[in-house]
Amino acid sequence: MKNIYTLFFLFLLAGAFAQDSTSTAPAAKDTSWKTTGLFGLNFSQTQLSNWSGGGQNNIAINGLINYQAIYQKGKHFWESKLDAQFGLIRTGESSVFKKNLDQLLFLTKYNLNTSNKNWFYSAQADYRTQFAPGYVYSGDSIVGRATSDINSPGYIQLALGMDYKPTSYFSFNIAPLAGKITIVNRQYLADAGAYGVQKAETDAVTGAITKPGQRVRYEFGGRIVVKFKKELVKNVTLDSYLDLFSNYMNNPENIDVVFNNLLNIKLNKFFSFTILSQMLYDNDIVTLKDNNNNGLFDDPGDINGPRLQMMNTFAFGLTYKF
Repeated sequence: MKNIYTLFFLFLLAGAFAQDSTSTAPAAKDTSWKTTGLFGLNFSQTQLSNWSGGGQNNIAINGLINYQAIYQKGKHFWESKLDAQFGLIRTGESSVFKKNLDQLLFLTKYNLNTSNKNWFYSAQADYRTQFAPGYVYSGDSIVGRATSDINSPGYIQLALGMDYKPTSYFSFNIAPLAGKITIVNRQYLADAGAYGVQKAETDAVTGAITKPGQRVRYEFGGRIVVKFKKELVKNVTLDSYLDLFSNYMNNPENIDVVFNNLLNIKLNKFFSFTILSQMLYDNDIVTLKDNNNNGLFDDPGDINGPRLQMMNTFAFGLTYKF
């Protein structure tokens, strides 16, 4: 595990050093680097009094940051991207803020141009997790322990292949050599086999754990990544990312899917409307459904197997582009 973190840290450090090294160059502006970014902070409140149409009072706040750095010089093309969102909501008469949005994604990709200007040899690495623990609630009370946390799960993916980039805003990457590392740091989640890791072995009589669950799972397969980022019309920008992964060694027909879309509509210098949509599917993740609504997932029918996970957020608020 420590080796994984060390390699990832060195990867980031190399990127930082490459950028800092430009500071030793002459004073002339280096046009090889291009950076773009978006920061958004949204707040909403609904207050009802004798409202016949029904509903609940609520307060919600969420923030997002989308940052991209691109280096292009000669045959070399290197891009890195950070995408993060976090949000909280309080409903009804509750005094508890609950998490309703949580994502951290970092990716970096290096391309070397071939003899064809639109095709590149490509190497990509990315990391995906969340910021804070996730819980199941019964009213305002937390039921049981956290069902997720930072690096529970965490995903590291590495890929070698070819990148087709006919324009500055679109790329299609196919990587026949790709690896996926699933991390589950919380041992009780690993013991339960959460997020596809090997669960613990137990004594048939006492039920005691005889061998702890594995906190890391390694997969080898193929990967396709499609990226699109463009201002569709003035002040309307779409940033789209589709990631498909197939594990060669275990049911390769079951494709893992990550599909992120961020639509930003700029209203003026400081305010905008954003739509964030995310779809996830992983055949190794068992989805629970609380059929009896007791928050315990103790009914056999609560386990429903893998499902398509979807999240959509519509927000209006302060946005700053840089």
